[in-house]
Amino acid sequence: MGAGRAITSALLALLLLPGAADAKLRWGRCAEGPECARVRVPLDRSGGLPGSVSLRVARLDLPPRGGRHLMYLSGGPGGAGVVEMVDVMFELPELAQRYSVIGFDQRGTGRSGLLRCRELERDGRLRSSSAAEECARRLGPRRAFYTTPDTVADMEAIRRAVGARSLTLFGISYGTELALAYARAYPGRVDRLILDSVVDPDESDPFGLAGFRAMGPSLASLCPDRCRGVSADPGADLTALTARLRAAPLRGSWFDRRGRRHAGALRPTALADLLYDADYNPAFRAAVPMGVRAALGGDAAPLLRLLAAARPYSAPSPPRYFSAARYAAVCEETPLPWPRGTPLAQRFAVARERALALPPAAFAPFDAEVAYADEIDLCLRWPDPGQPPRLAGGAYPDVPVLILQGQEDVRTPPEVSEHVASLLPRAQRVVLPGVGHAIIGADPTGCGRRQVLRFVAGRAVRPRCPRVPTEVPPTGVPPASFAALAPAAGLAGRLGRTVSAVDATLDWLGFALSPALNGEARGGGLRGGVYRYGRGLSLRGVVVVPGVRVSGSESRSGTLTLRVGGGPAARGLVRVTRDRRLSGRLGGRRVAARLENGPPRPFVLGAGLAVVSSVSARP
Repeated sequence: MGAGRAITSALLALLLLPGAADAKLRWGRCAEGPECARVRVPLDRSGGLPGSVSLRVARLDLPPRGGRHLMYLSGGPGGAGVVEMVDVMFELPELAQRYSVIGFDQRGTGRSGLLRCRELERDGRLRSSSAAEECARRLGPRRAFYTTPDTVADMEAIRRAVGARSLTLFGISYGTELALAYARAYPGRVDRLILDSVVDPDESDPFGLAGFRAMGPSLASLCPDRCRGVSADPGADLTALTARLRAAPLRGSWFDRRGRRHAGALRPTALADLLYDADYNPAFRAAVPMGVRAALGGDAAPLLRLLAAARPYSAPSPPRYFSAARYAAVCEETPLPWPRGTPLAQRFAVARERALALPPAAFAPFDAEVAYADEIDLCLRWPDPGQPPRLAGGAYPDVPVLILQGQEDVRTPPEVSEHVASLLPRAQRVVLPGVGHAIIGADPTGCGRRQVLRFVAGRAVRPRCPRVPTEVPPTGVPPASFAALAPAAGLAGRLGRTVSAVDATLDWLGFALSPALNGEARGGGLRGGVYRYGRGLSLRGVVVVPGVRVSGSESRSGTLTLRVGGGPAARGLVRVTRDRRLSGRLGGRRVAARLENGPPRPFVLGAGLAVVSSVSARP
């Protein structure tokens, strides 16, 4: 989860007050602030493999509580639950006034017998077959005991240890699967369910097709100004680009904040990764249609720059916050496209045969090759676990349920939560347009948070929240050449194209200063040079239109003074005012024009530039 918003120091102090000592557990202050205790459980409850796991359990106690307990369930699988629980409670401190809030590091994560596989920890995308194979060898037979049924049994052991008669369960992402599985296994022990970004515990699709189906609608939903002038169908454009890139990667360059050039190539899987990363920053997805149109015209630069901006989202997480080895244990229970018992050498062929039996459109806007990434690649050489561990399906209990759904979520897409809601007799479902995965912490409006508080107070919730804007401005497809520019209105030839080049440069700078590139206050130009926003905007040799260099700075009044140069341009000095009027001399002639774009403004959050901070936990 992202870092919680500030709450008053007085309330924080109340959250961390020690409560009455539990008769069965010895509580003490833990590093994250709340009280912690240990609950020891068997590694293998069947007794076949000796050993135990010491689970770290934490609580936030704020009396009076009336005996009500809320258990927080973290995402992943692999997320360190105590750290995540504290983070979420910063977002929802009121819950600690209503409940005794408890959370725990799931077995194999955080400080509950952390599983380590160093090769896998270096794989930010967690899809290396060889690293997973080595991880399985390192874990040995114990790898079979880090599954959802094992953690559900741990939850029941914790409930008994803390003396809770029943639980309100609050899960995010994988935590929702745990909540739903526990509700089926122990229906009499559940008071309420709060499910943020729902995972269906009965899911059997090995290719994640629901996520693919959600991509096209989300691209159209997020595209600024309904993609006017950019694309009539962004999903279809991406499908066309995928086919073209499958035949041959599109190569190009991007420039970093020091103006250094980096070569790159567009491939379908990287674009799919970008769309999944956009679950945590929907502004990335808002910018994709423009980049796709450019790539269809042979220009890789805009998408390569987006991919560079998204790199922090694939950086490996520190093991104490996310256990890659615990995530690898999904190979023990994840639905895979080969039957249990399939020899390792035959798995990929079986997966490919099964994928090719589906209509090609099933994977749109991508293709089956993209679907092989992640769990299929990860588990390709994982030792066969035999029969998958399964809890009894059964009906869900008739208890109040709140479901929070980001409309732009493709990890746990809307159709999944809609289906799960249909199975829950008393479910209320809240949809948040403009928000991706993990609502709590990702919704700046606070609408989702308010619905949680209404729900626990027994009040009806609002089924749909207002749209959360991406703050990405409508941006045209950057010109791939000076000759491709239409001359500015009222001007002709080289002079008119130079004015249009200045306009296109300002258009792209507005995009660069938006959350689409993480609101970078300093960065490289699309095709060279650097820009910086301090007390105003300054440019040094910024190239957006090939061959046209623009340098200059912004005055206190907001007027940009720009020197235009480069081989194809009409060189000279111009000024651009806030009301988008350009004047000056180009090619030795006086020029005046009205532009589509004025001096760009950075995306502002409060009093400062908005910069994307921490990356949310994995789904």
